[in-house]
Amino acid sequence: MQYIKHYYVDAESPSSFCCTAAEPRYKRHPIEYAGLDVKVWLTDSNGVDVMLAQLPDDTTVADVVNGDHTCIKVLTETQFNSVWTPYSAAGVLYGEAQEAERTGDDATAATKRTAGDAKIAEATTAIHALE
Repeated sequence: MQYIKHYYVDAESPSSFCCTAAEPRYKRHPIEYAGLDVKVWLTDSNGVDVMLAQLPDDTTVADVVNGDHTCIKVLTETQFNSVWTPYSAAGVLYGEAQEAERTGDDATAATKRTAGDAKIAEATTAIHALE
């Protein structure tokens, strides 16, 4: 398994990545990479959408740099997991918060939501460290 951090691609100009706050009219994931499996959606330190994805070992991938932006960055499993682990834990906590709300346990829901927010903050800090 391979891991990358990537930005959206401008769908009208496929060689252009969306690494700045200027939003294109249409954007998409870099589908040129066979087997792209996006796992994480967050924002970089400039507030621009950035994702982490897994790719099969047989997909050719390399860093893509455009000016001062690394549009696609190949990651180690450790780098990927530094974001994925708290991000996925947040998803579980948010699900538990929804279930607690559904059953009327507002105190537990609030506690779980706060813990989920802390995990998202941890994941955000970790993804910023990959810039």
